[in-house]
Amino acid sequence: MRAVAPAVMVAVVWLALAGSAPAYEGQRHCSSYPTPGSLAPANATVPAGVIARYAILRRPQRVADRLTLDQISGSLTASGVITSGIRLLGRAASGARIYLVPAQHLLAFRIAPMRCLPPDQRPLERELLPQLHSEYRQPALCLVIIPNPDNPTCGRALGNSEALLYTGGTPGFGLVPNGASAVTVSYELAPPRTVAVHHNFFAIVDRGQQDPPCGLQWLDPTGNVIKTVTGCSYLSLEVPPMNEYRQYVAGELTTLQSQVTELIAAIDAGSIVQAQAAWLTAHLTWLDIGQDDGAYGCFGELGREIDGTAAGLATGTASPDFTGFHKIELDLWTNDNLIAAATDADKLQSLVAALVKIPLARELPDTKTGIGNWVLRPHEILEDANRDTLTGEDDYGSGTGLASVTADIAATRELLNLLAPVINPLAPHLVHRARGELNILSAAIQATRSAGGGWVAIQNLPANQREQIDADTGAALETLARIPDLITSTGKNALPT
Repeated sequence: MRAVAPAVMVAVVWLALAGSAPAYEGQRHCSSYPTPGSLAPANATVPAGVIARYAILRRPQRVADRLTLDQISGSLTASGVITSGIRLLGRAASGARIYLVPAQHLLAFRIAPMRCLPPDQRPLERELLPQLHSEYRQPALCLVIIPNPDNPTCGRALGNSEALLYTGGTPGFGLVPNGASAVTVSYELAPPRTVAVHHNFFAIVDRGQQDPPCGLQWLDPTGNVIKTVTGCSYLSLEVPPMNEYRQYVAGELTTLQSQVTELIAAIDAGSIVQAQAAWLTAHLTWLDIGQDDGAYGCFGELGREIDGTAAGLATGTASPDFTGFHKIELDLWTNDNLIAAATDADKLQSLVAALVKIPLARELPDTKTGIGNWVLRPHEILEDANRDTLTGEDDYGSGTGLASVTADIAATRELLNLLAPVINPLAPHLVHRARGELNILSAAIQATRSAGGGWVAIQNLPANQREQIDADTGAALETLARIPDLITSTGKNALPT
């Protein structure tokens, strides 16, 4: 039996040393502390606080609950076993029985004066003594598997004691306090499992699953998460697709630079029509990166200057802080002003050049926080399109909102492709379903185009087409919304934040 939660690592060292010290056991009056695995006095009872936390301890002990000290095993890392509190929790694979064993003290090793120990063991005793005294003051709860009790595990009775363990054929079992009606157990390379809690205990029996659990959430009767006890870290799996995404962004930015140069040339040539076409080509390339303001804000203020709107600016479109694609859109479509467009296109070119000089590893870091933000993108790209583009809030005259949404869809597809190796083991059908829903949305948008292939402004769409696009967007968003919770690391991670 193995525990996913951290264990006292010095136990193995001490147990190995203890076997070489016969004087430790042979001397009388060496210590008044109990020996690990020893029984409590016959009249000992489970502390009231522990009984209040675990309802199973309130029911009378039955014949099936009883164990002898020999059955519990001498390797129990607790002392003062309260036999009247032992309860049968449930079964593991092959019919093995799992018992709850309360003890007076969470004491992994016997405490003894230095004179009772061989000289080579005394430094370790000095190092461990503060920890052992602290553990001695805490009651313990242990889980023991019968008929294989070789590796019982014990934890603090008033902590998250033995919350998530696993053994062969049982990839997840544990003790759950009152109030949790179900648990969701997560795996790095297998779909999560949600199972009911019975009498403060849950067990997942699946002899075919080899992947050990790495995450646990307690759920209330309505299915809401009460607590994330521990979480899986998917960072090691997510770093490679993040690196691929950086390469993808670098390629798009190189293309964008050339297209902005072509936009400037079209404006200088004095053709509004050519300039509008060049603007749309460049803008869609920018959106292919992952969002209007630069991969949903990952480029910070510089991203806002490149593709931000006038929303929030004191003087609106007249503000000198209103720059970038949408300012040029205003120049070309609403104001028919090639002179202003030339000035604003030069500004855009300088902004893109400044962005290209910034190392993408700084803007898209493969840290816990950086990747945590990045895995939000598949949902947030389309969410932003739904909020800003499909409402017409970011249209400054071009009427190309639906073209923008097609670029958002392309960016979402790219992220799905990159993250599929991480998502598929956890939710085998999610990526396939999301791709299908994006295809349906794309088809609905293409069906709105004019006979000559032009784009129809969103506000000019017939009601039935607008409703269809809204419905298809909502369906895709509902599927994509699962991704962040599915692959966001909530546990202890090796990479820095």
